[in-house]
Amino acid sequence: MKANRFALLCFLILFFAFPAQIHAESEQDVLRNQTEHLVTLSDRIFEYTDANQIGAATSLLDELSKQWDKIDVHYSEQDSRTIKTALVKLKLFLTDDAEQSERVNAAASLRLCFDALTTNGQPLWKSLHTEVTAPLTSMKSALKDRDTDRFQHALNQFLDKYALIYPAMVIDGQRDAVNLVDKRITTFSGKRLLDIKTNTRIQQLNVIDHELSLAFEQSPDLKEDIIIPVGAMGALVISVLCYTSWRRYMAEHVRRSTR
Repeated sequence: MKANRFALLCFLILFFAFPAQIHAESEQDVLRNQTEHLVTLSDRIFEYTDANQIGAATSLLDELSKQWDKIDVHYSEQDSRTIKTALVKLKLFLTDDAEQSERVNAAASLRLCFDALTTNGQPLWKSLHTEVTAPLTSMKSALKDRDTDRFQHALNQFLDKYALIYPAMVIDGQRDAVNLVDKRITTFSGKRLLDIKTNTRIQQLNVIDHELSLAFEQSPDLKEDIIIPVGAMGALVISVLCYTSWRRYMAEHVRRSTR
């Protein structure tokens, strides 16, 4: 009789636990498909913006915004806020009298954001490592040559490239590393007009270059990997419950046999 109860208990645990796990994984698949569709939309928006087809880009951007509003609750507050900021920024550039280069950069930045939501391993923003850090070399060269105009021009280039990838870094990167490098870059650019020794500026640029490289090389926060530990934990809990019930049954059986 005890064995029958034990078998029934295991059956009930498996019956109720595994369908719930399968249902959770199914919801994750649906969310993943929805987000990948938004990645496709953001890619088309970039193409239209780059081709200066503002009307088509604006129409798709409105559609993207509506669809994002339906699923943003499934992402972190930081991810949601970053995406919405990128959406608003591009919308302003598309409707305002902005330069074409600003529109294209805003569209590219939005594209990188959605890619960072779905890509585990090698997101697009990391492919821009050389392009982002190249102006740092030009800045150091200009400082050594005491060429102020070339230094300021290279700094502007660097800040534009950094602004392009920063939202994607926030979504995909490790928060401490991103915050640290962003603080250094903000401090450096804020003192661009001050009379600071050349060696000091070059040292600061070396630090920025090093910490940016660490950000590019870091392991991403694998959002989808959360599914695997949850499933494994569910199986572990089930195993523990079954084992505990079995131990209790055997202990009771031994106790009765001894009597």
